[in-house]
Amino acid sequence: MPHRLQKFLLGYSGTSLATGLQVILLPWIALTVVDLPALQLGWVQASVLLPNLVFLLFGGALADRRDPATVSALACIGLVLCHTTLLLVYLLSMISLPILMLYGICLGICSAFLQPARDNLVQRSARQGGGQTSERRVQKTVTWMMLAQYGGQAVGMLLASRFEHWGLQALLLVQIGVLLLAATALISLRASGASRMTKEKITHSLILDGLSQAWRHPVLRELTALMAFNGFVHIGVFLVVLPLLAEDYGRGAGYYATLQLAFVAGTVIATVTMLRRGQGAEPGRGILMCLLYSAALLIAISLGPTKFGLILLCLCWGAVAAASAGLGRGIVQLLAPAEYRSRIISIYQFALFGSAALGALAAGVLSEYAAPLTTLLWAGILSLFAFALVALSGALRRVKITDSEV
Repeated sequence: MPHRLQKFLLGYSGTSLATGLQVILLPWIALTVVDLPALQLGWVQASVLLPNLVFLLFGGALADRRDPATVSALACIGLVLCHTTLLLVYLLSMISLPILMLYGICLGICSAFLQPARDNLVQRSARQGGGQTSERRVQKTVTWMMLAQYGGQAVGMLLASRFEHWGLQALLLVQIGVLLLAATALISLRASGASRMTKEKITHSLILDGLSQAWRHPVLRELTALMAFNGFVHIGVFLVVLPLLAEDYGRGAGYYATLQLAFVAGTVIATVTMLRRGQGAEPGRGILMCLLYSAALLIAISLGPTKFGLILLCLCWGAVAAASAGLGRGIVQLLAPAEYRSRIISIYQFALFGSAALGALAAGVLSEYAAPLTTLLWAGILSLFAFALVALSGALRRVKITDSEV
């Protein structure tokens, strides 16, 4: 494996480990330390995602104007400051709903600048010594990136499962340490003398140019719309309903972490499979099938499985989510023009995570006045309708991947 790719994967896995810890810690602090109801849990989860609605597109524009390695490293430092501040607040016994929401907003802002810059380093890491790469090599690098993401998240969740034994202080210190290591790895990927986007254009013009590029391409337009749906329905439900189900089952943070780990185990299995077999020549068809499988899984969970059955279904859900995410990100990396890549990545993520914030709020409201299982049932039914619409459109179905140079 090339040295540059190793450093990229080290930085990516470090940021993902910190995210894996955050996924468990934030809702569990809300439920057990602050004792928040379902609706306010939705507010806290949405506070991490809502900044994407404002800052993610700016993050993409910044990464196209500046070296993305520098932008991603600085975003890691911002996350370190967020976790350090929460640690101090915890030691002073001052954690409350407003504090958690402010913490979530700051995390969301830093993540909005980290995500497009970090993902823009894929093609830089995929290039061989001569500076050339191929579509297949980019697909494989995306799969390595996904493996680093899910593997890092799995380790973070394993550590978070020790919440009741180690306490919040130790886990926040782990987050701070791995983010500092990730910042060091990412800053080492800076391109010496790399020319960036011309500086004459103001930021909002750069964003509009990126939106125009994404809109003019039928595949990118349809893929972005589908990711907006996935964020609203699937991620929103996952963020709010899963911890509520864990609490209803009465098994504590350890069981919730087990559900998350089962989900991540599924993502790792699917990613390793794609690494061995490739993403295929028709990734759009794969995304459509993932949407159909997601609908079936949501309906199955809504039927109220046993504790062990829910773990198995979360495993399958993770595998389907990873396959869909890997195929989608591979398409974006290959179809987005180099000079617009960070902005189109940010638009893709804006659609996914911005709508997820709204979905978390909607899932919190619905789960407050109806059973969480009812929320899952409606999510599955909506997914079936979305599958039918995208299949009829046909733009994603017709995507073909060759092995030409990029």
